[in-house]
Amino acid sequence: MARYSRQIIDSILERTDLVKLIDTRVSLKKKGKDYWACCPFHHEKTASFSVSADKQIYYCFGCHAHGNALDFLIAYERLSFLEALEMLAEQAGVVLPETTDASAVDQRLPALRAALERSLAVYQAALTEAPTAQAYWQSRGVTSDSIAAFGLGYAPDGQRVLAQLGKTAAERDLLLAAGVLGKSEDGRWYERFRGRVIFAIRDGRGRLSGLAGRSLDGREPKYLNSPETPLYHKAQILFGLDRARAGIRRANKVVLVEGYLDVISLHQAGIDYAVAASGTALGETQLETLFRASKEVILCFDGDGAGRQAAQRAVALCPPLLRPGRLLRVLFLPEGEDPDSLVRQQGAQVFLDLLQGARPAVDVYLEFLASEHNLQQSDELAQYRRRAREFLERLGDPDLQAIYREKLQLRAATKPASRPSAAPRIQCPSSPWRGLFARLLTLYLRYPEAPAWSQLEAALVQRFAANQPELAALQRALEISARLSHLSSQDLCLALADEPDGERYLALLLGAQSSDAEALIEGLVANANAELRRLRSLALGQVGDRAGIGALTPEEREELRRHLQQKRASKAAKS
Repeated sequence: MARYSRQIIDSILERTDLVKLIDTRVSLKKKGKDYWACCPFHHEKTASFSVSADKQIYYCFGCHAHGNALDFLIAYERLSFLEALEMLAEQAGVVLPETTDASAVDQRLPALRAALERSLAVYQAALTEAPTAQAYWQSRGVTSDSIAAFGLGYAPDGQRVLAQLGKTAAERDLLLAAGVLGKSEDGRWYERFRGRVIFAIRDGRGRLSGLAGRSLDGREPKYLNSPETPLYHKAQILFGLDRARAGIRRANKVVLVEGYLDVISLHQAGIDYAVAASGTALGETQLETLFRASKEVILCFDGDGAGRQAAQRAVALCPPLLRPGRLLRVLFLPEGEDPDSLVRQQGAQVFLDLLQGARPAVDVYLEFLASEHNLQQSDELAQYRRRAREFLERLGDPDLQAIYREKLQLRAATKPASRPSAAPRIQCPSSPWRGLFARLLTLYLRYPEAPAWSQLEAALVQRFAANQPELAALQRALEISARLSHLSSQDLCLALADEPDGERYLALLLGAQSSDAEALIEGLVANANAELRRLRSLALGQVGDRAGIGALTPEEREELRRHLQQKRASKAAKS
């Protein structure tokens, strides 16, 4: 039987999501932090088969079957060890080496890492003799402590590594395999990073895996990373993860930024839970690694066109990874700013305040999707809904999927929206729209142009729309109204007729009209605002009661204080 090294096997297991692997074969349900199912290896009626996402192992409390991803495939699929390993390697995008000599592979990796460490030491020593490189780090605000902590250096022009570490053919071949040296077609050796400041790229365990260099003289590319080597796989590495682990545990979140210097500047500013992708667009494996580090992930992108394109690619990958308990947010920085410039010029608190405004990734994706269609055109609206439905169906969290389906009022393709019926048949339809907010919705549909609507606290309507069907309907009507060039009840009626709940909207419109609509609207808007504030105050108070007032953001504490003041003022006025 073919044999592979422990390093290769561990590498494949690190890139495998056990929960995802098992869930495609056995339906798992989340309870607490783990996932459960009836055991696939013995007959039982009560679920005793547990899968740990954190530890990447499974265990059955009934038959005591246990193991990792390889053990599961061997037992469940009746595969040999080699067959199971090859299946996982293919799914993880790992090319197994042709050699099956484990001892040869075992010896090569430590030798490559040692060659890489020696090369980094040469570059670190060269930095002490290079005023230009020192001035560059100083101009970017990088301190001496960070230079040491992050393993920064300088690769001078010439052949310093080659001269010191590549004296024999075997040494040169090792440096070539480690990605430090290159070899031209005519057989000449050259140093890959010459004339660049150096970043050390370490894996999550702190082991040196590769190098990156930034040019100082304008040569292209501006950033140059190690090529793919047995140690360095750019689609798997997150720069700074080894140094961010303590900060991630303390903050209960991880922030992914776009550049190496962004990471260093944020760590210097005390935001030590930041990491960056390594020389490639963010991929699914890196997203999974982020979620293993923390249940809350914030993707931070520059506000320019390139940043938005990168964000769109990233959030398109997220649905299957958004399993219960996971939060994925997206933050766009002000155009022209990046985390490095922001914290150095305006301070860490400005960046922290911006993080508070990071938005759910699903919202961001749906906005990108909406921008690609003219939603005023029925055919393009249908395309948008179809694509949105397909995206939501891929979400790994069924509750999140349900919330967004309701928010967008999307229905399954097999249940098309019903068309309005004749008036006598829809005067008393079955409807969830009742009470104060239903009356508010009714008046808005009939008198959308009334000036009193400007007093409605639309932000609170949106906040509670997911839990109140009538507020969701009102929110949808407000959104459609904002797109109408001429706002009238008739225009709004026509726009809402094609909505999934068009029949219910029309039923509300067919009721009796009010003789004093404006005064009625003013009164109902005031009552609705008071009720929305009460609900918001109650929600904030519940968070404070459960987790303490410190769990609220400064904005939420100020909002709670303002609500309480308004409540006291209202009571005083009545008395």
